[in-house]
Amino acid sequence: MAEQNTAPEKAEILIVEDSISQANQLKFILEANGFSVAQANNGQQAVELLKVFKPSIVISDVLMPEMNGYELCERIKQSPETKDIPVILLTALSNPNDVIRGLQSGADNFITKPYNRHFLMSRIEYIMLNKEIRKNNISGTAVEIMFAGNKYIINSDRMQIIDLLLSTYENAIQKNDELASANHELTIIHRELEQKNRELEKLNQEKNKFLGMAAHDLRNPLGLINGFSSFILEEAGDNLSKTHSDFLNIIQSSSESMLLMVNDLLDIALIESGKLELRKEKIYLTAFIDQIVSLNNVFAIKKKIQLNFQHDDSRPVTFCDPGKIQQVVTNLISNSLKYSESGSSVDINLSSNKSEAIIFVKDHGRGIPERDKDKLFKPFSRAGVKSTAGEKSTGLGLMIARIIIEGHRGKIWFESVEGTGSTFYILLPLNNE
Repeated sequence: MAEQNTAPEKAEILIVEDSISQANQLKFILEANGFSVAQANNGQQAVELLKVFKPSIVISDVLMPEMNGYELCERIKQSPETKDIPVILLTALSNPNDVIRGLQSGADNFITKPYNRHFLMSRIEYIMLNKEIRKNNISGTAVEIMFAGNKYIINSDRMQIIDLLLSTYENAIQKNDELASANHELTIIHRELEQKNRELEKLNQEKNKFLGMAAHDLRNPLGLINGFSSFILEEAGDNLSKTHSDFLNIIQSSSESMLLMVNDLLDIALIESGKLELRKEKIYLTAFIDQIVSLNNVFAIKKKIQLNFQHDDSRPVTFCDPGKIQQVVTNLISNSLKYSESGSSVDINLSSNKSEAIIFVKDHGRGIPERDKDKLFKPFSRAGVKSTAGEKSTGLGLMIARIIIEGHRGKIWFESVEGTGSTFYILLPLNNE
């Protein structure tokens, strides 16, 4: 038998609730409205408590361990000493069968969780006002009803039935009002979000305009610095002191990195402004890729890396923007060179069938850590591994490559194992004008 609880002498309402936080919240509301309150943690404790005092109302949760709210209500209504105590059931349930179960148990009112405190108090006040009328109209006649193909015996008197159904109806109205209010608030929030989105779009356009102007103004002088420093190193390198040669190498390397960043920023500005246009023309992919590999071979030689281009005999033809596809393939080759050791090789392969061509660039370098794989095609993201010769990266190249390839209705993806290298794939549809 559960341990007996001693109720306060003037307790008027008994709360039966297994959740301490919800019980305390309900107690606070009731005491703030002038009621004395006793508490039980479950139905069995409530039964023991009802042996020593008789509250004006029992408010019970439905879902509880040991004895649920329906079973407690039946015990209260079956006892001659407690049958006239009104029982309010608190429930998060809303199925019509729950109402039938409440009628069977003899409950007087339903209140659904989460409840409105004003609605709760109005239900309690209604029951208190009609308590004597209900007491004088209690009858023991059972009512048999059919619902959803099942037969139910209802032991509640007619006034209880009416009150319970009315409380269910009022609960439905309350929930509907709450939904209408929430929908109204969501409508207001949606309008505010639309306004904020318009403002953000305007700011984004201004940002892209500024980036485009700044990058465009920087590109020409950076190109000149890079070109002239490279020219001096090639033409007069042997006649320069080591200090001057080192300075020029720093200037050339830094200007090259800055030029790469400026070009990427220009591309991003165009992409985000929706002005990235693809000027497609007929391209013989084998000769086209071979030319790109030859251009990049200059950088490979500097790092003593072998570029190997292999292709099948299909000689695929497609319609694409040659400048943009060259940019993508060059980016993949450049990345492979950055993360490959001197003396290694980078393999470029082209194959095709009737509908598509696949280009892959494979290195035998440091590979991509598993933790970084989801970041690669996102803006300003870089793999955790460092380049082999300190080469810089903007973190924009692969994002731009993805957008360009998807603009050609193609796909780009990769495979990589840390420590053994990476392979990047490009799929391009053939003969699409």
